[in-house]
Amino acid sequence: MKRRDVLKLILGGIGSLSTGSFLRAGEDDDSPLYAGWVDDATIRDRFIQRHRRPFLSQYNSQIKDTGKGRKVFLWKAYEQVTGWPLQPHKQTVGDCVGQAFGLGIDVLTAVRIASFNMPERWVAKAATEIIYAGARIETGGMSRRKLTYDGTTGTLAAEFCRDWGVLLRQSYLDGEYDFTTYSGAKARQMGRYGAGVPDALEPLCKLHPLQTCTLVRSWEECRDAVANGYPVVMCCNIGFWTKRDKDGFLRRRRKPWYHAQVILGVDDEYRRPGALVVNSWGENWVSGPTRHEQPAGSYWCDAATVDAAMKQGDSIALSGYVGYPQRDVPDYILW
Repeated sequence: MKRRDVLKLILGGIGSLSTGSFLRAGEDDDSPLYAGWVDDATIRDRFIQRHRRPFLSQYNSQIKDTGKGRKVFLWKAYEQVTGWPLQPHKQTVGDCVGQAFGLGIDVLTAVRIASFNMPERWVAKAATEIIYAGARIETGGMSRRKLTYDGTTGTLAAEFCRDWGVLLRQSYLDGEYDFTTYSGAKARQMGRYGAGVPDALEPLCKLHPLQTCTLVRSWEECRDAVANGYPVVMCCNIGFWTKRDKDGFLRRRRKPWYHAQVILGVDDEYRRPGALVVNSWGENWVSGPTRHEQPAGSYWCDAATVDAAMKQGDSIALSGYVGYPQRDVPDYILW
């Protein structure tokens, strides 16, 4: 890939090309693929300094090692609650962080309804544009220079979802603000310097916060979180080939992806432990064998690769509770 093309992707995000073209643009070389995750150690350090307990390990005494040797598939709760197969998102700009958090919140909500008998009902999916714009603007974590191109960090999205909240794919205030259908253009517009989540919507967001969002730093922590019903947003620069092997896994490659995806299942029982990762590039970006009726557009990722991703320091476990209490996941999710 030529330098000008790399810069185009950095400045424009995935929306500057079709998904297929975006993937193929550097398929023959090791040029980075920028899908919307911003690797910023300063922002991560600020998150750690601002929060008394920023790490999952500071909460996980109840769940430590509870995922060992287990298979847990959280997407099945979503499919039971909604009555539909889980469909991957398809981003059109560099808003992968908002996409991953949005789908993670959708599945977390379904797990709470189906598994934990919480007094909630399924209404609609999360509006990813709100999460993306809020992470960039409301949290105040990104410099004006960085706001000239797409993307944000996992920690900023975590702060927004916890401190500001989320909205659903609905219209609000008599139709003045409509998020019923995903719009990459709207996400990009709201994420610009001086924009952000409309002031009139901020009080509505605050009615629906996540309770706990913490950094996950190892495969074991990720496995235990997912095994107890808590999706993990994986933010890292690890790239993959796009054809699954006979076990449904994608092989890691040298070409980095600056990208966020969401982990919605773990299998620590199989001879090859790993996590089920759902991407935000639609259904057809990946091919090859699958297992356990996994969602379209997803793949299995080896435990060692998940561990490497977690150690980059910007992956987040999502909880609708204060902390991460141990939960009994029913048989249709636990295998």
